[in-house]
Amino acid sequence: MNMALKKTLVAFALLVLLAAVFIFLVFPGINRGEDRISISAGVVPHHLLAEEVIRDFFEYISLQGEPDTIVLLSPDHFGAGGSEIISEPSPAIKLDHGITNLIPFIEEYFSECSIKPFLIPQNLSMEKARQFALDLDSGTSQDTLVVASVDFSHYLPPSAALFHDVKSIRTLINFEEENFENIEVDSWQALYISRLFAKLRGKESPEIIGHKVPKDFIETEKNEDNTSYFSIVFLEGDMQLSEGETFMFVGDMMFDRGVEYFANQNGILYPVSRVNRFLAGIDTVFGNLEGPIVKDPPDFPDDSLRFAFSPDVLSALSFSNFNLLSLANNHTLNMTESGLRETRGFLEEAGIDAVGHPIYCDKESSFEKGDIIFLSFNKTFPSNCSNEDIAEILRETREDNPGKYLIVNFHWGNEYEGKSSQSQRNLARLLIDEGADLIIGSHPHVVQEVEEYNGKPIFYSLGNFIFDQYFSVETQQGLAVGMELYEERAVFRLFPVQITAGQPFLMEKEEAEEFLAGLAQKSSSSLSEEIKGGIIEVEVINTI
Repeated sequence: MNMALKKTLVAFALLVLLAAVFIFLVFPGINRGEDRISISAGVVPHHLLAEEVIRDFFEYISLQGEPDTIVLLSPDHFGAGGSEIISEPSPAIKLDHGITNLIPFIEEYFSECSIKPFLIPQNLSMEKARQFALDLDSGTSQDTLVVASVDFSHYLPPSAALFHDVKSIRTLINFEEENFENIEVDSWQALYISRLFAKLRGKESPEIIGHKVPKDFIETEKNEDNTSYFSIVFLEGDMQLSEGETFMFVGDMMFDRGVEYFANQNGILYPVSRVNRFLAGIDTVFGNLEGPIVKDPPDFPDDSLRFAFSPDVLSALSFSNFNLLSLANNHTLNMTESGLRETRGFLEEAGIDAVGHPIYCDKESSFEKGDIIFLSFNKTFPSNCSNEDIAEILRETREDNPGKYLIVNFHWGNEYEGKSSQSQRNLARLLIDEGADLIIGSHPHVVQEVEEYNGKPIFYSLGNFIFDQYFSVETQQGLAVGMELYEERAVFRLFPVQITAGQPFLMEKEEAEEFLAGLAQKSSSSLSEEIKGGIIEVEVINTI
């Protein structure tokens, strides 16, 4: 080999060595073999009220290893980037608290770490969020940590915030892609990107670090001053499923007469504008639609007991996240069977399911969703199905579905009476004996008692939710019931509702406590303390 060739080979080898050193120094996590950190991604709040949660999060990570880069994803709180993701050197990065509130903690615990901040727009599509996660996976080292700076469940009472978090946390941990866009957080996109990154890195084992609400740090009298703070990391290991399906039940909803008047004055979303956030981020939102939706509703007199709603109400129902409505009541035939068919058609077009018939007990009386079966019956007409017929339907449904949770909704009872009738009680207990797990009632337009029978809850009447009955205190109050359903237990959260000028909203803390104390007084003594506290928990026997 001549000298010139030797020199060339030596020079080439030195260049390769220098290139390897350069890559090692610039991208210290690439091709190192074993990772320096066992965590791929995490979620942490950015409100400094939750400093304890933030500090615990970064301290936990520091004990697991040290990332070479932290990719920090925050909501673009001020819309600085429009529909585009913002990165440095944009000045918006230094103005958004989702970034600036966390950087001091990162610098304290990881002084040598490189920080790559991004602002994520509220309107970023699922497709673009997915591509961004894929780009992060392919373009960063194995020792990169992706952190979503996200707060959960805004402007709700603590109990409502924690209720919302059940679905949000389950969606995140289980990576339920179809549900990310319907969770109550300030950036579902940031959560999705961080969670997909964990999946791509094969580090999906969840470890919850903290879960708090403002009342854990300060005392507040206002229901709407709450945000929930949740922190989690995803470590090496397989995904571990989280359980808990959520349901919200409300009472009678009527969009004609006085409600229509205020909607015409203030916009079609007016009736639900103070509860749409409360009803967001829930798997199933259920109510009783007290009338038909038809293309050309007649203008009934103000004192009419016949109702008909414009298709415009579908916007309000969708905006407030209703996805299942009962038609088993004494008003859905106000425009005859033709109007009922029209109603079903409009609901189907809007993506809202319906259950129940105002007269008959047939296939329309049942609706199935996963391991849940809803049955809905009207008992206000003499021609309605007999108790024996309904009991037989329940018996057969239970025999055919031994592992499913059966919810029975009734339109029944005597109007404006605060206690259930003997006929209501007899029927409710009969159906629980035949296998019902939960009974929810409507029609009296006032809230009736809650009974525990053989370990199963009966909410005899939830009262009004959207109505124009302003002639008494009781008709302007209602009860919304949130249910968390787990494998072996069900948790019911009670939310007292005030109705003013056809518009429902959650009662303030003091009024809610007074309402629940009155409800406890007339309900089953075994539930008294739980009702006062706003939470009832029961054992579930029939679910899988």
